[in-house]
Amino acid sequence: MTSSCCKKRRICDGETLRIAFTGYDRSEVRNVLLKRYLRGDKIRTKALDSIQLVNNKPISTVTNKPDTSWLSDYTATAVGNGTNAVRYGYDWVLIITSTNTGYKIADIYEGDNRYTTVPCRDGDTKCTNSIKSYSINDFWVESNTLYIPKKKP
Repeated sequence: MTSSCCKKRRICDGETLRIAFTGYDRSEVRNVLLKRYLRGDKIRTKALDSIQLVNNKPISTVTNKPDTSWLSDYTATAVGNGTNAVRYGYDWVLIITSTNTGYKIADIYEGDNRYTTVPCRDGDTKCTNSIKSYSINDFWVESNTLYIPKKKP
């Protein structure tokens, strides 16, 4: 007896935007605040949620840059109830709390991999919807990584 094979559609998970702070002293980027807004909310008067994040890990080395810290290394403090990752479907504001410097992240665009066909009974099949571009402070970038460099005085 041969087993029948079928295919099913599965919704793909979204990739998170990779964010790194570069050129900062450790104390300057230890704490950040991430606010999530409805997509297209240009006024940003009311955040859907926000989360205070802290980085307790040592600064990572990125291509010989010892002064680089990844947002993925941050963990939530007791304040806030939001997500600690920037994803498709919303607009975001990232604030470096030590300098009260904010960055608007919007217009996140993913590839066209919303659904994928996977074999039935295949629980290990995974798919992701890759980020292709975004805007930072109204400047368009084609990448899945955002580097936030320290501003020169």
